[in-house]
Amino acid sequence: MNTDTISLLINIAVFGLVLSLWGIGVFLWVGRYLFKLKAVRRRLGITSDVDKDSETLRLWRDMQIQQDPQQAQTKKVSLRGKINHWVEDAGWQVPFRVVLLAVCSLAFLGFLFVYIIFGTVWLGICGAFAVVFIFLQYTENRISNQATLFERQLVDALGVAARSLRAGHPLVGAFQLISEEISKPIGPLFRQIHRQQAFGSDLREALKKIAENSRNREFKLFATAVTVQMQSGGNLADLMDTLVSVIRARIWLNKRIRVLTAQVQFSKIVLIVMPILLMFALRVINPAYMEPLFNTTTGKIMIVAMFVLLVLGWWMMNRMSKIDF
Repeated sequence: MNTDTISLLINIAVFGLVLSLWGIGVFLWVGRYLFKLKAVRRRLGITSDVDKDSETLRLWRDMQIQQDPQQAQTKKVSLRGKINHWVEDAGWQVPFRVVLLAVCSLAFLGFLFVYIIFGTVWLGICGAFAVVFIFLQYTENRISNQATLFERQLVDALGVAARSLRAGHPLVGAFQLISEEISKPIGPLFRQIHRQQAFGSDLREALKKIAENSRNREFKLFATAVTVQMQSGGNLADLMDTLVSVIRARIWLNKRIRVLTAQVQFSKIVLIVMPILLMFALRVINPAYMEPLFNTTTGKIMIVAMFVLLVLGWWMMNRMSKIDF
């Protein structure tokens, strides 16, 4: 056996060994992933054993399908409409142009502040983007808080409706009572439904119209369930109790998801803030050490790349911690 044959056999053996090790690694990774997935599903209560909560959540997902095929089609929303929805979901009480003017003013002040300290235009631009980033993060938190408040008020509203219906009041009277007893953001929605019905509109059409304008899935579920119940007949008070159990189960599940993803959120904040604070600290402690980073073209490119990668990392970690259910 010559030397070339021996070398070929050795290469084949090494390739087979590397391929085997790679296959074992992939197998172990898949097994670990499935084990973690099963553990997460068990902690979330999504198991094969159908209990009351999981059955409630399954019914929720089944109710997502609208009874009207045209309503199931996704509607295209313009950019202006998306911006208006974004402002409304955040709970801003001012027009979007006022919010935009305030953000632009703060971004300009951030640019001036960073430029005065470091004397670099690129860093000033990064400072302006940092202000915009903080504003977007703050707005996202406001949207989350508004959604949580909406869900809690909807649970209270459905409880009021159930008690009102059992007391003998009509459904419109229950909606009027909700609009009087509960404040924003749920009260004005029921006030609009009551006013449209008082002006001669059909109650089902009023519910459908308000649900189409709302971005909250729980409210869409409520409107769909009430519309179906009004068409088929049944006890509306029991329906309200069922909807309350469904929404409470979703709130409970959302809280558990927030607990499970809290580590990712905290890691995101630390990994984004730490490089910026470290750069400012080194700039103050040892300016000569940081001079090449601010006075050379390569250093400026590295700074801009750092901010771009920080924004990309923030976006990726947000996607990782987002669970749709």
